[in-house]
Amino acid sequence: VEQLENMHYIVDTIHEEQFTPDIPIPDIVLHIARSVRAKEILKQWETAGCRVLNSVESIHGVEREALAMQCAKWGIPTPTTWIIPTTFPVAGVAETTEKALVPIPFPCWMKRTGTCAQQPDDVCFVPDAETYHHSLARFRARDIYKVVVMEHLEGTAIKFYGVQGTNFFYSLPACQLGYDKWTACTIDTGVSYPAPETYTNILFHIRKLIEQGSKGIPVIYGGDAIIGHDGIARLIDLNDWPSFSRCRPEAASAIAGIIEGRVSEFDVKHQN
Repeated sequence: VEQLENMHYIVDTIHEEQFTPDIPIPDIVLHIARSVRAKEILKQWETAGCRVLNSVESIHGVEREALAMQCAKWGIPTPTTWIIPTTFPVAGVAETTEKALVPIPFPCWMKRTGTCAQQPDDVCFVPDAETYHHSLARFRARDIYKVVVMEHLEGTAIKFYGVQGTNFFYSLPACQLGYDKWTACTIDTGVSYPAPETYTNILFHIRKLIEQGSKGIPVIYGGDAIIGHDGIARLIDLNDWPSFSRCRPEAASAIAGIIEGRVSEFDVKHQN
């Protein structure tokens, strides 16, 4: 907001709870809305010609079940992944997102479908079959009928942040943020992993694959990857509009830049 106001744009801010259909439609919306009601209004605004970042379509595109299927389609490396009904009785052989019949291994991770994580139990580490069974039951009791199950990989967890159409892309080891849940559950195998200075080069390939998703991927995005001893970055999660906790000034500048570019495109179209 500060960046855009310094560029002499008129910027109004509103809390999601006060967001209603009778608000005059602006030229551009930047939002982090999550409620169904807010997304319905934003979709109506998109239809009316408002430029919405991130688009409602791209938000749905990174919900866990959709993302797992899209990664298989786009060829984005991920841990082996299954979409499992919570009525599935025990861990066994099941079809992966790559259409292969593979036994679900332990340890693994279980994640809710339908939306991003909203409470700690929405993503859980599953070390054995007993925990797997209890985790499915807990999700089912919350009326969550499908989960994403992902194999656990040894490696270094990386956080990354990007803004499509700009040079901005920032990454760092998740342990530097103090909440590296994935790596905290690793086993010391004595295997060495890529040095921190190589992360950017390793992630360049996965960034390229992510951004090829076009409309299915948010313009403003962030995510998590695991880098194994083989040097391959495998995507764990992808989110619309992350916190940018370590790089907010740089991210704000990049986001303001794409707004300026889209305003210019809008003006040229109307001049023509």
